[in-house]
Amino acid sequence: MNLRPATLSLTLCLALATLPVLAQDANADAARLAADIAALDQDPSLGDLAGLERLKARQAIAVLQAARSRDREHALFLAERWVQAAQAAAQAESLQRQSVQLDRERDQIMVEASRRDAELARHEADRLRLQSLAREEEAERLAETNEAERLAGVASTEAANAQAAQARKLADARARETALARKEAELAAAVAADSMSTPATGSNKPATASATASNPPPRTSATASATTASAPPIPTGRPFFTLAGTAFATGRATLTPAGQLSVQRIAAKFAPRGAIYIEGHTDSQGSDAANLSLSRQRAEAVRQALISHGVAGSRIRATGRGETIPVADNGSEPGRARNRRVEIFVE
Repeated sequence: MNLRPATLSLTLCLALATLPVLAQDANADAARLAADIAALDQDPSLGDLAGLERLKARQAIAVLQAARSRDREHALFLAERWVQAAQAAAQAESLQRQSVQLDRERDQIMVEASRRDAELARHEADRLRLQSLAREEEAERLAETNEAERLAGVASTEAANAQAAQARKLADARARETALARKEAELAAAVAADSMSTPATGSNKPATASATASNPPPRTSATASATTASAPPIPTGRPFFTLAGTAFATGRATLTPAGQLSVQRIAAKFAPRGAIYIEGHTDSQGSDAANLSLSRQRAEAVRQALISHGVAGSRIRATGRGETIPVADNGSEPGRARNRRVEIFVE
């Protein structure tokens, strides 16, 4: 019975002896947790984060420091959990901030990419537009070139046709001139042949196809009298020859080869004989003065041709009568052709 009080006393003494140790352990845990919170506060990236959790953690540490022994274990559990919660919350908020920043950066990158894409798209659109304009301009240039070539071809064809037509006209005119010259040469040859068979003082046999008699046509018009007042008298009853207008170049006083041949034959037959009288005549086309001048020039051309073939110039008289002594109607081309002539009278 006396042992029970002693046992109670021993147990109380042991409990009292362990109180300082428990108090030291509680203070150590509180210091450790406080150091964790302090480290969290001093972290530059986490110090301003999870404020509520850090406050709860400090409160839990304070409760741990003031807790009784029987409550210390529970208070330590809560304090550790609140410290861990503060650390985790700070990390979570930091990650959230980083996520927001990354989102912003991503958005900025997307905006920049969109801007670059829009710029590239605009450049591409401009390039395509310029290509389209270049194609249109090239098409227009080709169309203009083709049209110019077509017009040049048409003009060239028209010019070629005109040249061909002109060449045909010129060939026709030359053919007619050649035919007339050939006829003139044939007539001159016939005249020369007939003349050679006619005596110098013989009958009045015609010498050419254009002469209707050996005597010259009568000169009875008043105009003819006025024009020829100063011309030498033409003897009658003498051989005479007619050179048609085709014996000369058109509109000129130059003898053609056929005309030269006719004059040469006349000169060969009558060079030794007496005086020779030459009269130039024209049709009524043109002015009187021009016709008179042309008739005189053609008469003088025949005179010079006779001289060149051996006839003395002192024996030759040449004059022009113009249109004053026609032998046919000037109203028709055949008549005008007959009136364009040079008559040669041999005494």
